[in-house]
Amino acid sequence: MTGPGVGASDPVAALLAPFREVLAAPGAAALAAALLAEAVADCGCDRGASWHARQAVLSTVFELHASPADADFAEHLTVGRFITLFFLVDDGPPEEARALARAVLAVADAGYGAGYGDSEPARQLRVLVDDCRGRGLPTDRLTALIAEFCAATAEESAGPPPPGHSRARRAETVGVRPHIECWRLLRGLPLPAPGSPDRPLPEATVELVYLVNDLLSAAVEERAGGSVAAGNTVLARARATGDRAGAVEAAVARHNALVAVLAAARHRPLGALLGELVDGNRTAHRALTGLRYPGLPLDVFDRLHTVGGAGRR
Repeated sequence: MTGPGVGASDPVAALLAPFREVLAAPGAAALAAALLAEAVADCGCDRGASWHARQAVLSTVFELHASPADADFAEHLTVGRFITLFFLVDDGPPEEARALARAVLAVADAGYGAGYGDSEPARQLRVLVDDCRGRGLPTDRLTALIAEFCAATAEESAGPPPPGHSRARRAETVGVRPHIECWRLLRGLPLPAPGSPDRPLPEATVELVYLVNDLLSAAVEERAGGSVAAGNTVLARARATGDRAGAVEAAVARHNALVAVLAAARHRPLGALLGELVDGNRTAHRALTGLRYPGLPLDVFDRLHTVGGAGRR
């Protein structure tokens, strides 16, 4: 991947300097700089430029890992803009997520000119939508999926879901459906038709991503407690059964079974794309051990199969 360079005297480069090792991959510094420059220009919060620098690094690492191997800089920037929005909502106050969900629905009724509001997530969504529209891509389905993600994230702050609903909520809060939609639009792939062999693949991908996240962050989220722990499906199963080890084993087994489904579809365009997203998400967690996922349980990580390994580690 290639992209614009960043001069050493650039204030954006100075903000990213502490993350030099994390951004060592080709193109990583340029992508992080582009995302950070947009974030700082639109900043209306009191968290500061350093906070946005960290978020830009997270977005960059996930984007560069969880993307097709042949993606170009412009594609990485488009999807990186969505991942930036994801982290703004996921790490932000629930009121912003709730307001953005409502605003998206209002825009769907009133037309795009109505705008999404003035919050940072709202401005970030407009950047993403303008990007996609500039490419001639339809955005109605993408924004509807983003609204569902925002609404579910806001709801999560109110407490755990009703018994038996933790997986359904997690499928929304993990933000994978709009992430897939970004890549589907960019690559010109059709929605899988009912009854087609590709139909189950997007939801298998959603579950695979949240299983990896929940398995690898369970210890950190358990210590955090509150709504953070309540949203973790592995911890939810452990609470319901009283068997923490059994909950981990069940999640690993489910993960590896779903990987086999995607591995069998790697010869088709959608299966190949989703396999790269799934394997890259796993790798990104490892790359961000020191930044977002301290204490990554390597014993669990090493047991998670990969699609590229044809269902093996």
